[in-house]
Amino acid sequence: MSDRSQPATKKTVPSPSNAKGHKMPESVAGGGMADAERDILAELDKALGEHITLLLRWNRKLTLPDSPAQDDLDSHEYHDEHDHDCDFGAWYTLNRHNRLIDQPAMHALATTHQQLHESAKRLLEGYELDGEVDSAEFDMMALRAESFFAQLRRLERAFRTARSDVDPLTGTYNRQTMLGDLNAERERAIRTGVPTAVALVDLDHFKAVNDTHGHQAGDIVLQSVAGILQSHVRPFDKVYRYGGEEFLICLPNADMKQCARVLERLRRVIEASPITITDTAALPVTASIGAAPMTKGRTVEQTIEKADQALYAAKEGGRNRVRVWRNPEDKDKNQVAAQVAAQKK
Repeated sequence: MSDRSQPATKKTVPSPSNAKGHKMPESVAGGGMADAERDILAELDKALGEHITLLLRWNRKLTLPDSPAQDDLDSHEYHDEHDHDCDFGAWYTLNRHNRLIDQPAMHALATTHQQLHESAKRLLEGYELDGEVDSAEFDMMALRAESFFAQLRRLERAFRTARSDVDPLTGTYNRQTMLGDLNAERERAIRTGVPTAVALVDLDHFKAVNDTHGHQAGDIVLQSVAGILQSHVRPFDKVYRYGGEEFLICLPNADMKQCARVLERLRRVIEASPITITDTAALPVTASIGAAPMTKGRTVEQTIEKADQALYAAKEGGRNRVRVWRNPEDKDKNQVAAQVAAQKK
């Protein structure tokens, strides 16, 4: 098992430079959700320091215009809407269509950011024109800066909270988050009468991957399978890292027949997707899957136990297959009914 979870080394590409020689920001990581969230947090933290420095320079320009230590704030440093000398502005433009960034809170931050630079530009242009500081424009710049910093901090807290819910290796939700979510889904299923299921996905012969190719290769396999699961479940399903090479999937609004169809599709995609671990090696991977329905008379832990029993049956049946838990009492009743029907013939 790969509980040591050492992430595969992330490859970085040198950032290009713009016409003025500034290093341009990179796009967010393509290695997974956890990498992308980490990159966004780093960029938000960088933006905070960058704009504190800019505010100090703007204020120095106004209060000590003749200071030899002052680097002149030429017009390109006001940063209008299309100017990419501001690292945060350039980064946002580059990544604005990323699904983690394409959200109202981030758009609002970008708007406030633009308004801050526009206010500073008007303030400094007026000062250079007549040597006077427009107090109303100065107060507006200060207000925009305060709003920008407050919004930025809120977003940082939101992303840090999200990261605390996420398994750092695979980008799936972690086990601590799982129990709360499953209890909420169970209560909803009981209240609405809508069927909900839980499935356990276990990678076949995973220990051999670690033993033969090393734990880094094992981590790559886990990351790749997690990506397959997250991209091929339904939009409202949730995938969790249950432990080691096991994942748990919560499938709301699915009876066991629907559940089996979704899981069989996942099994086939995993089987058909050999995972590249080096430039010359790709590993075939398969998974065994067991599922069980949530019921009023069964706790979340008991439902997971039933799914585990179905998973065990899948392993015993030859691996690389889906099994759904069935109540042994129902099987006995069906056998009795079949016997009675046979006697009537």
